Amino acid sequence: MSRVTISDFAIALFDLAEAEARALQESARAFLRAERQGLEAALWRSGIGLMLAGAALCSLLAGLGFISWGIYLLVAAYLAPGAAPFVTGGLWLFIGLGFGVAAGRRRSGAE
Repeated sequence: MSRVTISDFAIALFDLAEAEARALQESARAFLRAERQGLEAALWRSGIGLMLAGAALCSLLAGLGFISWGIYLLVAAYLAPGAAPFVTGGLWLFIGLGFGVAAGRRRSGAE
């Protein structure tokens, strides 16, 4: 019968620890690889969404600019040309005030 010495036991224990460390390292790499791929996909989708939202915002601002210009020209035809910017600006202030009041009511829960 062979005798197992303390050194044989220690070597076997260190070999087992090394194998477990390699397995843990490989599973951590696999986990991080999967997480990185998921994060890249989520960032790609978010980036496309933000790009489309930015394009929509630019289009809306351009449309509002043309509407404001049209209102300005219409008011300038009927009133003094110096009063037209004040009327157009006042209209947008009232619209902004309406949005502010709606946001305040929504935040306070008094819809």
